[in-house]
Amino acid sequence: MRVIHVLHSMTFGGAEVLVHDFLKATRDRLSQTVVCLDGIGPLGESLRADGVRVEVLGRTSGLQPQVAVDLHRLVAEVRPDVVCAHQYTPYSYAAMALAPMRHRPGLVFVEHGRHYPDARRPKRVVANNLVFLQYTRRVVAVCGYIKRLLVENEGIPASRIDVVYNGVDPARFDPALRAALDPAGVRAALGLDPAALVVTCVARFHPVKDHPTLVRAFAHAARELPEARLLLVGGGDDAHLRALAAELGVADRVVFAGVRRDIPALYAASDLFAMASLSEGTSVTLLEAMLSERAALVTDVGGNPEIVARGVTGELVPRGDHAAMGAAMVGLLRDPERRARMGDAGRRRVLQRFTQQRMHEGWIGALHDAAAR
Repeated sequence: MRVIHVLHSMTFGGAEVLVHDFLKATRDRLSQTVVCLDGIGPLGESLRADGVRVEVLGRTSGLQPQVAVDLHRLVAEVRPDVVCAHQYTPYSYAAMALAPMRHRPGLVFVEHGRHYPDARRPKRVVANNLVFLQYTRRVVAVCGYIKRLLVENEGIPASRIDVVYNGVDPARFDPALRAALDPAGVRAALGLDPAALVVTCVARFHPVKDHPTLVRAFAHAARELPEARLLLVGGGDDAHLRALAAELGVADRVVFAGVRRDIPALYAASDLFAMASLSEGTSVTLLEAMLSERAALVTDVGGNPEIVARGVTGELVPRGDHAAMGAAMVGLLRDPERRARMGDAGRRRVLQRFTQQRMHEGWIGALHDAAAR
């Protein structure tokens, strides 16, 4: 079966990593091409180096009909059985590209996340129901929360939407491998004291991740726990966060690690995972932290409460409430036994419901169903 995946780009992001890993894992089962509307990104370069065809259409901003025309030509050349569009803008361009075709491939729309704040857009509701859904054979949401928003804000009937949770590869976070990760060496390389209580967040520096609330929460915790340290892992502009940490008097306790590929080692060197997102779909970094047997402290938004069982695998706090997050952080850092119980329960929960294999089989099922119709 031939498949074209359409995305914004292949930079380091949740959807992009999932697609990258899906292509790697299913290359013997599917013939796949990647189309980036905007730019290629490092994950796209990696796929190219591995022999995957990756095309870039060079979209800039605003509606660009020529991009739909270029995508139409590419689909006509490749003649895929299915076009799989990841997120709404790639989906709309894919639908426009397929509209003139007499013999269309199946169209699958996978929604990974939503803008915050999200709102109903009447024009898009009309476009979805009068045009796009005519060519769409499967709609996939990565959590129940995203499905609800697709119904409420995009006007897509609930009966048309399947939930396939994101999943991660347990093999990368096997406890048997943890002893070889050298967490003490990782701490030393990052300038973290062996006795420090390390709170780690792995997320790109984007407003929706609300790092300022996390830094303020950490400052609250650090007043009571001087040995606490905050490890921020991710790419993007961090100047405002460095300034905030200095303003709050914790600049010497916050470590900016940049983009890293050694995530299992970083979690092994950590005591607690925390993230203050304003909105989430199914967070891959949250799942990876739970697989690493780390208790999770996250905001009660999006798909987070579908993943974290309050008081069992971690704690959920209101978005934007640094005082509540700081208090919860103190409570968890002071109770290593509770963190250990949560970490153990979290790993079991991910293994039961959020594995990469389950996600891949869900995606493959959607692709085969779209092609068969």
